[in-house]
Amino acid sequence: MEHLAFLFAGQGAQVPGMAGDVKDVPKVKKLFDLAESIRPGVVDKMMGGTQEELNRTLLTQPAMFLADLAYAYVKEEEVGTPACVCGFSVGEVPALCFAGVLSEEDAFRTIVKRAELMEAYTERVKGCMIAVVKLPPEKVEALCDGVDTHPANYNGALQTVVACKAAAEEDFCAKVKEAGGRAMKLRVSGMFHCPELSPEAEEFEQFLRTLKMNAPRMDVYANLTAQPYAGDFAATLAKQMCSPVRFTATVAAMKARGIEEFVEVGPGKVLTGLVQRG
Repeated sequence: MEHLAFLFAGQGAQVPGMAGDVKDVPKVKKLFDLAESIRPGVVDKMMGGTQEELNRTLLTQPAMFLADLAYAYVKEEEVGTPACVCGFSVGEVPALCFAGVLSEEDAFRTIVKRAELMEAYTERVKGCMIAVVKLPPEKVEALCDGVDTHPANYNGALQTVVACKAAAEEDFCAKVKEAGGRAMKLRVSGMFHCPELSPEAEEFEQFLRTLKMNAPRMDVYANLTAQPYAGDFAATLAKQMCSPVRFTATVAAMKARGIEEFVEVGPGKVLTGLVQRG
């Protein structure tokens, strides 16, 4: 469908029991069985774990991968094949799998590797993610100067998420309040999409280069460039880990090509809400 895009949800949208309503769909059951063979217990934790357990990166990322891809399979049967897809942060891996770039097995092993690297990173670098609302991106960028924070997710005209070191959290939030904005800490276990993750991104790229990557069956818009994947797929996906998610620019690029309907695949409606607010 030339005017339809799927948006794959990212970390922070996780909730206990997600994808439970589609777990018995044959294609989904096969996916979940595969995941269990690689990471035993992941489906049980996704279905019956606590919110606190699901918020740990080591579980969040594989669980979100499974939920996103499960809902994408079901939605494709309901509404047809989209013209293009985009994944938000961790959602980019199930988006690439859905598009046929990675097999289900390689994609799940990829998300497990990514989660392991980022979990270890959260022990090395202590920090958090803070959503800043009511301020334009350029103002948030200015507030980040000199306080160990980095713009990490460009979500809209008045919403930017920053990666913030633990020691800088109080100071940064005070600066946001003074500037007339509002700061909200997100349900994630570290500071992501920032330069501090560069060593892990380099190791991730080495892992990705061991996998077979195919031409996508539809365009996959990259967080790194806000344009469809092209050229070196492994480098693009790896650099995403330590670079901002350019969601606002991605949506604009999709609309420019004629996309009129955005369907979120995954738990919740965070991304479609961002699209509507612009």
